[in-house]
Amino acid sequence: MLAAYSSRPPIRVPSPQGVECPMKYFLCRFIPPGPDFLKTMTPEQKQLMKAHGEFLQAMLEQGGVVAHGPVADPAGGWGMSLFQMADNESADDVRAIVAEDPMIKANIGARYEVLPMLQLRMRA
Repeated sequence: MLAAYSSRPPIRVPSPQGVECPMKYFLCRFIPPGPDFLKTMTPEQKQLMKAHGEFLQAMLEQGGVVAHGPVADPAGGWGMSLFQMADNESADDVRAIVAEDPMIKANIGARYEVLPMLQLRMRA
């Protein structure tokens, strides 16, 4: 549940028949504590990663995240999340949300890069 991770109200995305609401998108890159982290996690870190996935899944179900998942980068795995925010929100608002991620709150060296999308084209 989103409420377990953030005090922000759920983000509601209007239907195509609803009122138009300008949105901004942010690509978030989740960088784990090290390039081999997924192979060397302790049992406690595995629990944190599970909570990290639950955090992002809750955001997806609430409408704040459009997509998320791991990226198989030969240099070391990382995670991608695409956040959809109201037009009056900024990268700082996204940073405040991802600061609630259990992996970030655990202070074990994981971090996010928050990058604004200059333009996003999507299928209807």
